[in-house]
Amino acid sequence: MKKLVLFMLVLAALLTACTDGGESSSVAPESSDAATESLSSEAESTVPDTEKPSIRIPTGAKEVIINKGDDYDLMQNVTGYDKVDGIITDKIQINDGGFDPSVAGEYTVTYFLSDNAGNVADPKFKKITVRETDVLAAPPVWEGAIDGEKLNPKAPAVFGGAWYHKAVSSKDKWVGIEATVTLPDVTIRRYSGDFDESLKVDPDVKNLDNPSVYMGGNALSESDVGLSFSKALIDTKSNTLSTGCIAFRPFWRYITDKDQDLGGYDAHGGEYAVSANGNNCIANYHWKYTEYYYLPGDKLRMIVYVPEEGKMQLQIEVLEVSTLPESVAMREKYGWKDPEDFLSPIFTSPGHGTGMDAEFKRVNAIDQVSNEGGTAIFGDTLISDIIWHETYLYREIDGTLYRVPMSEDRRGVTNAPYDEYFDVDFEGVESSLGGERVTIHPGYKN
Repeated sequence: MKKLVLFMLVLAALLTACTDGGESSSVAPESSDAATESLSSEAESTVPDTEKPSIRIPTGAKEVIINKGDDYDLMQNVTGYDKVDGIITDKIQINDGGFDPSVAGEYTVTYFLSDNAGNVADPKFKKITVRETDVLAAPPVWEGAIDGEKLNPKAPAVFGGAWYHKAVSSKDKWVGIEATVTLPDVTIRRYSGDFDESLKVDPDVKNLDNPSVYMGGNALSESDVGLSFSKALIDTKSNTLSTGCIAFRPFWRYITDKDQDLGGYDAHGGEYAVSANGNNCIANYHWKYTEYYYLPGDKLRMIVYVPEEGKMQLQIEVLEVSTLPESVAMREKYGWKDPEDFLSPIFTSPGHGTGMDAEFKRVNAIDQVSNEGGTAIFGDTLISDIIWHETYLYREIDGTLYRVPMSEDRRGVTNAPYDEYFDVDFEGVESSLGGERVTIHPGYKN
């Protein structure tokens, strides 16, 4: 009996030992897997990171235009990325190229990036244009004679396809032109279809007569620079444009085969677009800027100026905002901003500022759709009371820039194509200072 008990105790001990061994066996493979994973991770960490990171700037953010004095974050729309380190924008280093938002000019900003392994990204660049926002201060007025000045220019020749009043200077040492002008009352009566005759301008039908108020110069080639009646926002929330033209907006047309500045709005920071037909370039400011919508009754100081050799710029200073009921109602109805001063980009104008003779002009017109160079079409469109309060030509005399009154002996005038369809008088203005009051009425003779 004792032997049997002893045998049972030994057997129980053996069974217990086998069970403990089984548990040990079940743990061992797990420990082995963990070791394998550790070795694998260690092996991966020894693979060198040789791939360079990248700096990302969207195409539309590589050229930026801001107004002088605006705040601008140089890291706006800039990110850094690395496949191993992930987002590493905070590691980007900047050479700001002397960027100073308080000083107008063009700046090139360069971006550099290294990842944690020391790999270096290809540098990226932004071109930032700080745009001058201050309209040129009025130069002093020259009141005397000018030695060697060419006076009494001929009346300009008629160019078909439009109704226009044009005053042009002699070709002389002029470097710009300035005029204080009140924009005319506009009644359009030629459209591509039926229109609402109760309205002076119908926003829902394409107009075939198109008023414009502009200036320009000619050294080696002609330029037209100013305001053209254009489509405008009639719903600022949905960005819906009118079908017809209802507001004066800035444009500039120039002729050059170099530095044409071509491109759509995206190519110019969303500000303006330039297209060309051969050497003939035309630029329009973007319709989203309702502060640059000018309406009948607005009183403006308009300047076409040569700021540097071979260049030109349009500048507009708002002197008085229109109180005409139609203009006030239109701004309120469509939610447009009050008009503000405008400076165009500086654009190419060959010959100007080189010392060669140049002429300058001021024009108010009824341009006609698809009729350039043709015979002007009669109709009941009426452009009433554009007031040229004063007009000055710019000239350097003894090293100082002066305004020289565009008096009768300094301007040649044409009413095209027929003089009897224009009213020109000097009520409230001085002709000796370049003043005129003009109405164009192609529907009836004087």
